[in-house]
Amino acid sequence: MDRMTERRRDRRIPLGCKVGIKLKNVAAPIVGTCVELSVGGMTIRSAHVPCMDEIFEIAVLPPEPGGVYQPLHARVQVRRCHGLAQAGLYEMGVEIVEIIK
Repeated sequence: MDRMTERRRDRRIPLGCKVGIKLKNVAAPIVGTCVELSVGGMTIRSAHVPCMDEIFEIAVLPPEPGGVYQPLHARVQVRRCHGLAQAGLYEMGVEIVEIIK
């Protein structure tokens, strides 16, 4: 994609790390994959079908082997979502609204 058509402000870094999605009123987190990460947001693939502007907590796990790195805990807001060709998987773009310590 060329620089003139790219609308993202921040550079995206490809990841492929596991991410836990913690939803209200759901006991166990949903496991997905964080495929891209930037300063202001990320792209997540999972079985969860979010509502537009839905806010939830995530924990991006460090790559294997984890070493001394801690998970990234954040509250995120859904900005886009679409189904993938793989049955039952969705890709969502989320904005980081708060880093949780």
